[in-house]
Amino acid sequence: MKALKKLTKTGSKVISDFGDSVDRGIGKLSGMAEGKTFLHGYLLIRVEEARNIPDMENWYSKIVNSKDVTDPFVDVKLDRTRIAKTRIIDNDLNPKWDETFNIAVCHKSNTLIFDVRDKDHAYTEEIGQVELSTQLLLNGQEISDWFDIRKNNKVNGQLKISVTYKSMYEIGESYEVDSYFPMHRGCNVVLYQDAHCPDDIPWMNMVQGPPNIPSNSRSCWKDLYYSIRDAKHLICITGWSVWTGLYLFRGQEAVDIYSGSLGELLCEKADEGVQIYVMVWSEKSSGEFVGDEGVMGTHDMETYKFFKNKANYRTTDNMVRCALAPRELHETNELTDVLQNQFGSSMYTHHQKSVIVDAGCPYQPDGRRVLHAYVGGLDLTGGRYDNPNFELFSTLLTDHRGDFRNSNAKSTPADVGPREPWHDIHSRVEGPIATDVLQNFIERWRRQGTREGPPPALDYMLCKKINPEACSVQEQPDRQWNVQFFRSITSDSADFDPEKKNNNYYLSRKKGKIIEHSIATAYIQMIRNAQNFIYIENQYFMGSAYEWDKDSQVLCNHTIPAEIVAKIVDKIRKGERFTAYIVIPMWPEGDPTSGPMQAILHWQKRTMEMMYRDIGNALRDPSIHVNPAHGSHPQDYLLFLCPGKREGYGSHIEDLEPPPQGSLAERFREVKRQMIYVHSKMIIIDDAYILVGSANINERSMAGTRDTEMAVGCWQPQYTAYHPYGDVHVFRMKLWAAFLRHWEELFRFPGTLDCTRKVKEYTDYNWRVYNYDFYGMDEMPLPPGLLLTYPVKITPDGMMQNLDGFASFPDYPSTALVFGSKSNIIPEKITT
Repeated sequence: MKALKKLTKTGSKVISDFGDSVDRGIGKLSGMAEGKTFLHGYLLIRVEEARNIPDMENWYSKIVNSKDVTDPFVDVKLDRTRIAKTRIIDNDLNPKWDETFNIAVCHKSNTLIFDVRDKDHAYTEEIGQVELSTQLLLNGQEISDWFDIRKNNKVNGQLKISVTYKSMYEIGESYEVDSYFPMHRGCNVVLYQDAHCPDDIPWMNMVQGPPNIPSNSRSCWKDLYYSIRDAKHLICITGWSVWTGLYLFRGQEAVDIYSGSLGELLCEKADEGVQIYVMVWSEKSSGEFVGDEGVMGTHDMETYKFFKNKANYRTTDNMVRCALAPRELHETNELTDVLQNQFGSSMYTHHQKSVIVDAGCPYQPDGRRVLHAYVGGLDLTGGRYDNPNFELFSTLLTDHRGDFRNSNAKSTPADVGPREPWHDIHSRVEGPIATDVLQNFIERWRRQGTREGPPPALDYMLCKKINPEACSVQEQPDRQWNVQFFRSITSDSADFDPEKKNNNYYLSRKKGKIIEHSIATAYIQMIRNAQNFIYIENQYFMGSAYEWDKDSQVLCNHTIPAEIVAKIVDKIRKGERFTAYIVIPMWPEGDPTSGPMQAILHWQKRTMEMMYRDIGNALRDPSIHVNPAHGSHPQDYLLFLCPGKREGYGSHIEDLEPPPQGSLAERFREVKRQMIYVHSKMIIIDDAYILVGSANINERSMAGTRDTEMAVGCWQPQYTAYHPYGDVHVFRMKLWAAFLRHWEELFRFPGTLDCTRKVKEYTDYNWRVYNYDFYGMDEMPLPPGLLLTYPVKITPDGMMQNLDGFASFPDYPSTALVFGSKSNIIPEKITT
């Protein structure tokens, strides 16, 4: 591991000013934290083999197969939290796993447990356990030996294991992640907010970057159109949803540039001879149960049939290859696999979003073309076209005619409104990094697309036309980017490189399948690197369930929320400033009174209250000298925010149909407000590093075994955390300017207490004006900005309560609870 090899001069010395120590807590913080050893770093665990384990099979199993004996596997746990699991070895009393796990830990735990179990068809049975005190690990020395497997004081064989702990304090800071895909130099990155971004928005044009860093805004779908139009040889598209009826341009741009649909554009390019591959998630219900649109409205069957229809081409010599990719297991060997396959194919998704094209480059000495790739949160589907003005009503009969979406109130008529405003983040990467995005596509097509023909190949013929290793040449060399590609994916969905698939440092295994979860690894490493602030925009925010006060056994154990809290508490201990800004939607997309949305909000509440609890505890810890000048309230260090739009009356309202009496639409017409749906999947570290992709901050996206995801991590070497005034800095400030509709010099320094409190002051006021009717304010003054404080109240000691008057979300029934409610029906794996 490159990261683990970059040790500081302290060597293996245990640094216990915060991390590797026994956390005694203050009173009864939470039943889990008191008196536990805090492991913060990496555990390198090798489960080698077992010997002389007992036969756990019953006599009636022998009737079917006389050779049927124990099918052992090992669960590795920190106290009750599973952190790794070996494959199952059938019928073996002396199994040899020889599996290695590299696990990021941010856990309070006294015991590392190796739980050896027997797998039967429908359940598992304990053989015994090996337990190690976590305090034995703190000096960083390897523990390697045979250990007795004990159950109720009985020895049931021996287990050979090795364990090494590396504290994060021993690991040098780096933006390069030890991962399946390497970091590339010589790249370029273009960052986009929303599908369309006009260049005449005054508050965004207030942003002032350094003299050599332009602050102009780019429109993602306009650039994408020109990239597709310019392609000569290759176009590859992946998506959760790809809709052939999507129009990339609206209004005058549709007249001046292109008035056709995405499907028509791709068929035109196929007629020109360009090789085009489209891979979309095969939503289980579509076509089979409820028609081509499906329950989720992904258009997968509609898209598939469109590209198969010869009438959509001038010639049928070269048609678009379209593959439907279900989220299912590659192999099913037993009953539990079959059941898991039915569950996974119904509930999990292929969530990656990318477009890869060849592009011209005047700097290539041999005249070959290069690769560009679009990666981010924007699907090429309905409801995504928006800009930072987030119009609610005025575009219903123009830009959004035929493309209306309001999933939060699905009964709302398209000619009544309002529409659901949509905020997203996307990117275009150029240079050798684009080849990795293409390689991901190839690996996925090899696994699930070959029914539609072979994948594109980086072979001699393609490389005669395209240079896959070409660097992106910058007019200003100091603006060159380093970029790395990350994924959440398994070997069920990708055919991994044979030379890489056995690398246990960055790939893991579960039940015999290979798992990559490098997006989570990158998030963790970058949060640990952070010096001054973190800025997150994400569709969901939940995790680190092992630290929750309640529901701690829920399988949502990725460590990102715990890592953020650990960073903040470490800064408080050191007397340093730090702020984490987390922008999420007011609620997950959908009816906020519904069971699934309430369950997600419940997990979000558990996550938020855990974070504020730990910060409050640190601020009250008598052993820590808290400098009042650095902040004394938990929200001086952690802010949850959400955007919303309230509009005034305009003449365009008269052109719309009247809303149905007694409907939500009637209420919306009265107050003319909607939350802005945050669909972004982005983190910015110190204005020096940005990660953009398709992955949400939940277990579905981070585990690697649920939804498939992709992301790119990007930074400019000339603009470090100590001088972060490059393109990432300007992009973040333009995001803030768009949300706050204002820009000031203070926004350059998000980690300062002055900036944090200023943002809170603005967003608190925006919330009150947004909810003018509750606060008895005049309707006429509109909120000066779009960014609102999230509707919770945080006490000085870190307790989270409902904001006064807002146990439920504005304009919805009282059952639309801000804190959600736990469902006893919906499987937790769906909502986490």
